[in-house]
Amino acid sequence: MQLHPSVEALLPEAREMRRALHRMPETGFQERKTQAFILNYLQKLGPDSIEKLADTGIKAVFYAERPSGTVAFRADMDALNVKEATGLEFASYSGRMHACGHDGHMTVLLLLAKLISKARKSLFQNVVLLFQPGEEGFAGAKRMIENGALNDPPVERIYGLHIWPQVPEGKIAVRWGPMMAKTCEFDIIVGGVSAHGASPQLGVDAVVSSAAFISLLQTAITRNLDPHQDAILTIGKLTGGTARNIIADRVEMNATLRVFSQDVFEQLMSRLRAMADGVALATGTEIEIHELMHYPLVDNPRYMVEDFYQYVDAEDRLIAEPVMAAEDFSFYQEEVPGLFFFLGAGTPEYSQPLHNSRFNFDEKILLDGLEVYRRILCL
Repeated sequence: MQLHPSVEALLPEAREMRRALHRMPETGFQERKTQAFILNYLQKLGPDSIEKLADTGIKAVFYAERPSGTVAFRADMDALNVKEATGLEFASYSGRMHACGHDGHMTVLLLLAKLISKARKSLFQNVVLLFQPGEEGFAGAKRMIENGALNDPPVERIYGLHIWPQVPEGKIAVRWGPMMAKTCEFDIIVGGVSAHGASPQLGVDAVVSSAAFISLLQTAITRNLDPHQDAILTIGKLTGGTARNIIADRVEMNATLRVFSQDVFEQLMSRLRAMADGVALATGTEIEIHELMHYPLVDNPRYMVEDFYQYVDAEDRLIAEPVMAAEDFSFYQEEVPGLFFFLGAGTPEYSQPLHNSRFNFDEKILLDGLEVYRRILCL
């Protein structure tokens, strides 16, 4: 992407800042050092207001003299409980790691604040910068919204980006319509009756019931759903039983369902509950399904994507493939028009997937994201 000189000049600072943030990975709603780092940087740039939201989050506002509206940009802050194996000079050995690029996302937004600070007189709209905690499974966006992230001034549209190693370096990928999946995390509790393994007739085996239920679950998608619909059902963890010679009276399964349609989600969850009732009746167990965390669908409005094309050179644009990963940026999209895009990071050297212990990227890609944001604001 052709970079503006003001953006190109920020590469050394982008490298330094991203690496500093990489050294201090903190998980959801524990981002104290990260918050202090961001506040210290922002305060030197003189935004019109800075406030803490959602405990460890931050909202900074730059007001235009004669605003035509208000636009927001969001970066997530939290790291993962991943033991880093990059061997980099700036690696973290805390057992936590920025393995999803959030250190880069924060860097882009901080450097955008610097550009805004230097070009205050050219602002034609108010700018809200949101540094959000707890994206990785904690629905931090929801808490930010509840704490007023999109109010005072009232945000009219919002943008977000994600570093994406499956998109080639230097490219920007976006699509209108469903881009990232709706996800529901849920637990399945199977209750039985314990007994000695030598007298199974005296108990109700929760393990056997669980095995029957797991086998049946696979048909929920393959035999109950239109093959043209995309859906993934995963049971990632199963625990149960106390000893090899005791009939288990309890099994717990931790599962996730990912789809691109609310109708499909409701259809599948209804089917899962019917299957649970059937297996429970057949085996004499009790099976409960508890829905935990929901992330809505990331769904980009067509008109925003068409407008977004003017900010990305034609040779640098790609149509993003829909992905089953989830993003709580979707909570903002439920409140105001919002656009989410992928920032290409992929090269032969930087090909590790997100959430991998060896995930890394060249910081020069951050300038591509910053350039897009600069163009949106006409700085």
